[in-house]
Amino acid sequence: MNGMHAGNMPAAMVGLPTPAGHQAELNYIYGLVEELSRQLAQNQRALEEVVSGVGKVRGRARSQSLTNDELLNAAGEELKNQDENIDQLVSVLTEALEKAKFSRDANAALLSQYSQVMYSMLKKFHEYKAKHVQDVAAWHHSYRAQLAEARAENSRLREQIWEMQAHAGKANELVRKFRAEYDKDEKRWERTVDAKAMRQELRFWKRMAMPELPDDDEFWSDDDDIIDRAEKERQKELQKLDAEQQAQAAQAVAEETAANEAAESSGLGEMSGSNGSGVTGVPTEVPQPMVS
Repeated sequence: MNGMHAGNMPAAMVGLPTPAGHQAELNYIYGLVEELSRQLAQNQRALEEVVSGVGKVRGRARSQSLTNDELLNAAGEELKNQDENIDQLVSVLTEALEKAKFSRDANAALLSQYSQVMYSMLKKFHEYKAKHVQDVAAWHHSYRAQLAEARAENSRLREQIWEMQAHAGKANELVRKFRAEYDKDEKRWERTVDAKAMRQELRFWKRMAMPELPDDDEFWSDDDDIIDRAEKERQKELQKLDAEQQAQAAQAVAEETAANEAAESSGLGEMSGSNGSGVTGVPTEVPQPMVS
């Protein structure tokens, strides 16, 4: 409490949030301090009245040239006249002093509680800050470890890709060398040319033997050494099945269109019949057979 008063307390708490309960206690303390100030002002005024009364007595003694006994007797009479007022003033001052002591003790207790609350609050703030810094440091450490692991994995994958590209280049080079060596074999090339000429000659004699087949028939195709005959048959069956499905779909669409047109024409006929008879919604009478 040394050096602290109501004017310095708001400046000491700048920057700190004040809870509602603490603010109410501070307002109560400010009220007590103001009450003490008023009581001190009253005590000063009473002391000034006493001093002024003593000054008046001394001035009267000087002006009337009274001796000490006479002055005491005159002051005694005046004091006797003011005895009741002095007793009342003493009782008021004693009560004010007791209130001031009680307010001082209450103020000291409140300040002690406030200091303890502030100390605990600051301690919690420091603990939270330390924990937050520790958590952030742990998170950064984990993030850096994961980043380093991801970079290592990326480097490993890049090395694998480079190795795969190197192996692919070597394989491509070997294939090129094999193709060059394969093409250099004159005997194989001669066998290939002879086989091609033989197939062409065989196809020519087939055309001469089967003139009824058109020139664009698949039988004269030159891909018999590339596509197997069974594969050709399978492709023909697939094409045939696809054509049948398309025909069925077209037939279903045509039937549906015809049914819609028939329904529209029948609806128009009913409307025209009802308009011709002049009566709408009344069924025509069916003639009853004659009973013999």
